[in-house]
Amino acid sequence: MKSNKPKSGANSKTDIASKEKDSLLASKDTLLLLEQRNAELSLINSVQEAIMAEMDLQGIYDLVGNKIRELFNAQVVGIYTIDTEKSMEYFNYLFEDGKRIFPKPRDLDKIRLLLVENKKLILIDENLLQKVAEITGVTPKAVPGTKMPKSILFVPMTVRGEVRGYVSLQNLDSEHAFNKSEIRLLSTLTNSMSVALENARLFNETEQRNAELAVINSVQQGLVAQMDMQGIYDLVGDRIRTLFNAQVVAMATFNYENNTEEFHYIFEDGKRFSMDSRPIDKIRQRIINTNELLCINENADEVWTQITGEAPTVIPGTQLTKSALYVPMSVGNEVRGYVSLQNLDRENAFSDSDIRLLSTLANSMSVALENARLFSETEQRNAELAVINSVQQGLVAEMDMQGIYDLVGDKIRDLFDAQTTGIVTFDHTKKTENFMYLFEDGGRYFPSPRVYDKVREKVISERKAILLGENAAEAISKINGKPHKPVPGTKAAKSAVFVPMLVGETVLGYITLQNSDKNNAFNNGDMRLLGTLVNS
Repeated sequence: MKSNKPKSGANSKTDIASKEKDSLLASKDTLLLLEQRNAELSLINSVQEAIMAEMDLQGIYDLVGNKIRELFNAQVVGIYTIDTEKSMEYFNYLFEDGKRIFPKPRDLDKIRLLLVENKKLILIDENLLQKVAEITGVTPKAVPGTKMPKSILFVPMTVRGEVRGYVSLQNLDSEHAFNKSEIRLLSTLTNSMSVALENARLFNETEQRNAELAVINSVQQGLVAQMDMQGIYDLVGDRIRTLFNAQVVAMATFNYENNTEEFHYIFEDGKRFSMDSRPIDKIRQRIINTNELLCINENADEVWTQITGEAPTVIPGTQLTKSALYVPMSVGNEVRGYVSLQNLDRENAFSDSDIRLLSTLANSMSVALENARLFSETEQRNAELAVINSVQQGLVAEMDMQGIYDLVGDKIRDLFDAQTTGIVTFDHTKKTENFMYLFEDGGRYFPSPRVYDKVREKVISERKAILLGENAAEAISKINGKPHKPVPGTKAAKSAVFVPMLVGETVLGYITLQNSDKNNAFNNGDMRLLGTLVNS
């Protein structure tokens, strides 16, 4: 019987030849892969060496961006940073078809948000419009001045697990434009750049913080020696003008009793302005309510209108701003005022470091102003105590009733900025007031007793001081429900204070100060001192 079994020797030779061929092909592929990896490694090393020598952030973007343009088949090369808090992306480097483009920052779309959330590269290399529309729910639009690509590759720049930005390659003509080795190489370069950018940021931040610290120390040294309130505003204001890119520097405090803001320092384009107090508007009210800074870097008129519900207004003689920064001056949880920087010519004028430095200076000034206030208050209390002692010594020696009225009345006229000083007693049986002492503009008046009005009834029933800071005559008319008639021969008041004279629960009368020329002529210190004198 004939066997059909092949000869074992021939089969063995064929198998050996086939294995040797496969081995040679594998060795060749390995060699090519090693050569490619060595080339990539050499390239990466050269880029890393250049990056290590570069400590300027924009310099790193430019260096890596230019290198990427040489290496890859991409008409578009972009390097972007991401601000997740503001949900914005910033164009640090963008080339298309050999032209550098400088687009404005823009909101993050769903593709970029996906990159931030997943922290993984995104490759779309076919049916791009359709796939992007599926992800975002809207038809994609190109950056102004650019064309829609056919292939895109986004590689995230990650630092400590946070996506700080990304590098993008885009091909306008071809799908499947980027192969695995290019993706791997771009990923490695992006990682190197992420580390370098973080090092540069920390280096710059350290240098900047040291410079800021020097500024803060110099200001604080000046503040320590300054116990005059206006001197503090001037010292810090002048320093701020030299530090920041702001044509306008302003400082104001809030008077909550009168619901006004009072300006202590205003400079615009090198000119000092003085301005009367004005009502607190909705922008300032927002600062008060939130106790947080307000930075308006873009579309200032639109933001203003959105917050206030009305078109923006400007201080007479000044211009409408394009960038504005308001930093509250706070003591505890109370907002005492604010510092403002404004740029009239350009948007995005104030950086994060500007905001940080101004916030630190505002905090330092708040502390200094509070110290100065306490110092002034202590001095004022000592002066008040000396006044009270001198009055009490006079009262001890005076046993005549009219003599007491005259002694206290004359002393009050010396102390206060009031054209009118009056000491009045009540006859509760007749419901009349009797003028024991009345001076106006240096002239003594002796009015007849008159029936007391609703303002005096309010003093009697509430047993508390009444302060009418603005348009006092109108306020009195409103309380009385009829036009106010001042004492014959005297003028209507713009500011008035009425402090009751109490014995137990009984109101025996009151002392009044009035100013016919100025609103808000009397402050809390005046009220306190007058109250103490009345008690005496």
